[in-house]
Amino acid sequence: MTVLPIGKPEKMKKPLDFSDVKAARQRIQPYLYPTPLERAADYETPIYCKLENINPTRSFKIRGALNAVLLNQEQALQRGIITASAGNHGQGVAYGAAMVGADAIVVMPKQAPRRKVDGVERSGATALLHGDTYDEAEQHARELERETGRLFISPYNDFDVMAGQGTIALEIFEQHPSIQRILVPVSGGGLLSGIALAAKTIRPDVEVIGVQSIATPAMYNFFYRLELAEEETIADALSGGIEENSVTLPICQQYVDKIVLVEEAAIEEAIRWMFYKHGWVIEGAAAVGLAALAQKHVEIEDGKETAVIISGGNIDADTFLGLMT
Repeated sequence: MTVLPIGKPEKMKKPLDFSDVKAARQRIQPYLYPTPLERAADYETPIYCKLENINPTRSFKIRGALNAVLLNQEQALQRGIITASAGNHGQGVAYGAAMVGADAIVVMPKQAPRRKVDGVERSGATALLHGDTYDEAEQHARELERETGRLFISPYNDFDVMAGQGTIALEIFEQHPSIQRILVPVSGGGLLSGIALAAKTIRPDVEVIGVQSIATPAMYNFFYRLELAEEETIADALSGGIEENSVTLPICQQYVDKIVLVEEAAIEEAIRWMFYKHGWVIEGAAAVGLAALAQKHVEIEDGKETAVIISGGNIDADTFLGLMT
C-alpha cells in the first residue's frame, strides 16, 4: 500500500455508522436529486448503471463534500476551507463553500484535467496547482492547513465525507430493492467504505466489490498485502496513496468482499462503450466497473442483479475525442 505519512484526520469522533448515512441523506437531499439507475445494454444478466455523472458537478463527490461543508458550516465560515483533490472532490467542496459563503482553496496536481480546474474556479474557489501527483498536492494542502488554520476536508479520510457517499446505496435499494451486487470505483476508499457500510446494513448478503485500475492499486495493495507500483492512468480520479491510519481502511476491510484490478485498455473501451450504447460521456474512474464486467473479473453468469457506480463525467474533451477516433 502507498501510505502518506500525514497522520490521523483532524476530527476523531465516533466510528461511522448507518445513522450517519441516513442523516447525511436528509442533510443533502434538499440540494441534490437522486441519480438514475439505468439498465445497461448488451447484458442478459440485469446490470444497472448508477449515473453519478449527472450530479451538478458531474461527480458523486458532491455528496460527501456537501455533507461535510454543511455539517461544519460555522468552522468553514470562520476559518475558510482547504482541500486536496484530483478534481472532482475539489469541485464538490467549491460548490458547497459557495453555497454557505465560505472561502475555499483547492490544491490540485499540475496535470489535473482542465475541465476539473475550471469547475473549481467556476464556483468561486481558488484552484492552486502544485506537484506532479495527487500525493504531492495533498502533502502541500496539509502544510497550508497547518500554516493558515483552514479547515481541511479530505477527499476520503473523513467520516462526514464517507457518510455523504454512502447515500448512493440508499438510493440504489430504493430504486431497485433486489440488487445483489454493487461494483464501486475505489481510490482512498471514501466512496467504497460509505457504500459498503450502508449496503451491508440494508442487505447483509449483498456483494460489494471495489474496482481499481492496475495503474492505481493502493487499496488492492492494502487488501492483499502487495506493493504494486502506481503508474500513469486515464482514471486520474483514482490516483494517489492512502493516508496512514485512514478511517476508510477498517470499514473497507470489514464490509468489502474483494478488490479487483482492470487494465487501462479495458477502461478506455468502457468509455467508448458507454458513449456508443448509452450516449453518456464518462471519465476513466467511472468506467472501471464496466471494465471489470468486460474483462470477466466479475462472473455475472451467476445471474446476480448488479449495480455499477458510474462515478463521474469530467473528462477533458481532447482526451475523450482521442478515444473516439
